[in-house]
This record gives sequence, structure tokens and C-alpha cells, in this order.
Amino acid sequence: MRPVVRAAGVAAAPFTRAWDRATGTRGLTLIGWHRIGDADDGLTTTLADFRRHLDLLEAWGATVLPLREAHRLLAEGRLPDRAVALTFDDGYASVLEQAWPELQARAWPATLFTVSGMLRAGSRLPWDELHRPGSDLVRLGTADEIRTAAAQGLDIGSHTVTHRWLPALSPAQIADELTRSRADLEDLIGQEVRSFAYPMGGWSRDIRDQVVAAGYDLAITCDRGRNSQRQHAAELRRAFAFDRASDVRLQLDNAFTWMRLIENRRYQREPQW
Repeated sequence: MRPVVRAAGVAAAPFTRAWDRATGTRGLTLIGWHRIGDADDGLTTTLADFRRHLDLLEAWGATVLPLREAHRLLAEGRLPDRAVALTFDDGYASVLEQAWPELQARAWPATLFTVSGMLRAGSRLPWDELHRPGSDLVRLGTADEIRTAAAQGLDIGSHTVTHRWLPALSPAQIADELTRSRADLEDLIGQEVRSFAYPMGGWSRDIRDQVVAAGYDLAITCDRGRNSQRQHAAELRRAFAFDRASDVRLQLDNAFTWMRLIENRRYQREPQW
């Protein structure tokens, strides 16, 4: 994180904490990660840092809930204080091999958003193969690994079939990405798949409506901020964890929500790899 961003978060935290105390705000915080390993690339979290993140959540007194249960309680106005749901995007093997055992040891639930068309042994996302050809760091989990983790209690959500940026696709292509990924994952794990994460944060109201029409109960954006009862179920906000545990603590205080004004412009453009 850039020092100026951290400084702004530190400055904002007392005000966001005071606001929460004054208003009695109880919102749902969604936290995300991508993969576990040793790389400074913005997508990778070391196992040591991940453990520190979990220790921080425990020390903070977080109530870690399954994603769909957390949203149901939010919608009903019965969400407990400091409610958090944990998520992972893309389906990297390192999440199954390293992060999931850490969560199991604490009996904490999580959701893994999986790219259903890339579950063969050795599969890698195109940009990962471009920048880290053959690297084990960017290896995706296989169908068997996903099935096993789901049987152990890891919640599986859809991240489309191909991980393409949805705003660049036609409505028919978007519908195919949404419906086929859900059907394929349900066939794989023998369970309902009712949650969705927009690849690379690309979404619009029209795409949101297609997500709902495809049968998903909720969908997650990359827009920062805590979720209130008024938040649309297919526009849920989430922040990806920073490396430092102290920065994650600031995220829990909503101290970086102001960044949404800057980041939303980025999510309106197709990423260039």
C-alpha cells in the first residue's frame, strides 16, 4: 500500500469508528483474497500474512458467518455485531491447499468463487500464464480438489466459465457465462450454487439483472465498503485484504471506503494484461 493511502486510512479511522458508535451501525463486511504464496504482485498473500489476518479478525471479535447466512441475517435486520464473511476469487490451488486448512482449524466458513471452465489439472488463467508461465503459484484447483473441499464444507460460488470481463460481452454471452457456470459447478459438487462474484469487478445494472435472472441469490462486486440492509443483493460490496494486518484492521473500520470513488472508475474499463 502506498504511504499516502495508509496515512489517509489512519486519519479517517477515528471518524468512521465514531460514526459507527453514534449510529449503532451493524453492517456486513466482506473480505476477499486471491491466492497464497510468496510474491509481491497485488494478488498474492503470504501464508504468514494470511494467518495474521485471521488472528486479527479473532482479536477484533469478528463473527465469521457463511456468506449466504450472513446476507440473510442482514436482509432480515438480525445481523450480529462485527459480522464478517470471507471469500476467495478464481479458485487457486493454494487456497485449497493452504488457506482452507487454516480456516478449518478455526471452524470458520468461507466461499471460493470458481471459474468453472478451468478445472483441469495444470489450468492457469491467461494473464497468469503470460506473466508467470508454468509457475505453481498460479495453478488453479482441479475439479477433484474443488469437489473434495466442497464436501468438507467450503462454499463454492460461480466466477463464470471463462473469467472474461462481462461488460465487454453481449447479453447472450453473459447469460451463457452465468447459467453454464452455475450448472456445471452444481453437477460437480452436488450442491446448489447460488452466489456469484463479478470477474475483475466488471458489472452494470443490466448485468446485475441478468445475474438475478440466472438464479443467483447474491453477487459480489469489488466496490469497497460495508453492506447495509439497503444494499442490493447482487451489488454487495467487498474489499480485498491488504498485506499488513494493521491495514486490514483499518478496513474493518471502513477507513478506506473513500477509495471507492477512485476505484469505481477503474472497474468501468476492461483490464489490460
